[in-house]
Amino acid sequence: MMQAIRNFIFVAIGLSLLAGCGGGGSAVPNNTGGGNLATITTQNAPAVAGVVAEVALEDGIFGSVFNQNLPIASSGSQRILSGVAKAASPSNLFATNAGLALCAVSGTVDVEVTITNPLTPSVGDQYRFAFEACDEGTGTVTSGSMVITITALGGDLATGEFLLGTRIELTALQITEDGETSSANGTVSIEIDTTMAPITTITVSASALATTTEGMVETVTDLTVTISEDQGMFPTAVTVETSFTISSPRIGGDVVVSTSLVLQSTGAEYPFVGELRIMAAGNAVIVLIAVDSNSVRLEVDVDGDGAMDDSIDTTWDEILAAAAAA
Repeated sequence: MMQAIRNFIFVAIGLSLLAGCGGGGSAVPNNTGGGNLATITTQNAPAVAGVVAEVALEDGIFGSVFNQNLPIASSGSQRILSGVAKAASPSNLFATNAGLALCAVSGTVDVEVTITNPLTPSVGDQYRFAFEACDEGTGTVTSGSMVITITALGGDLATGEFLLGTRIELTALQITEDGETSSANGTVSIEIDTTMAPITTITVSASALATTTEGMVETVTDLTVTISEDQGMFPTAVTVETSFTISSPRIGGDVVVSTSLVLQSTGAEYPFVGELRIMAAGNAVIVLIAVDSNSVRLEVDVDGDGAMDDSIDTTWDEILAAAAAA
């Protein structure tokens, strides 16, 4: 039973990692951006909105939380998080003892386990993984280190009604998938609360998470996201509230993102309602409005005077394609 509970913990962590890199009420970021806020124009607004949507959507909010993939291109951070979840294989993450293990195809993983009680998970339990070109046959090759620490524990894990807090530290973690290599450094904190069934709440935070893909560095800072999943509805109803700053050369600097209207989705569809507010240089703003699960509207204030200068009707797929091409 205890082994099954530990296995469950790591499955939950893997799913949460996929849900974490993305957002009613209003979530307002603590920061106001770095010293290099991007310049918004009518021309680049779709690409800027698409880069923001990659964080809020592609990295799992409305897709991977259901073990489904949205039909959009893969970003570096999505590749990292997907690779971390794939690395969480039974031969790696379900270990309760330290040791060097061969990966299924090639490479190794060195596992170090520090636990208080071998019979039950405890706050402070820590699992260290050092990957060396580890190929488990899941389509990714992993190098670098990952440390998972249990930070909070409550309820009854055996019944599925529990509170679980974890901290995941990534150091020079490198994922190669489909010929592209991404690396990440940073710490993500995750709390999963299933004590109010059928509603599951996942809270994710990160002060800084940097990813590098083919030499391009993108950084998400001051990330907070709260995901509520109601499995009493069919299809499952999901709401997301988020705030973060993203710095990317694709948009020429930083933008600061907050939720001005909670995002809502059903199943693995794109959001059908909700608004994200994107702030850039000179108080310029893009308001990304979900019109339905296919369409979005971008209200653009390029000069920061509070009056919208343009309104662009487009689709989720089109803004994500603009980000991929940027």
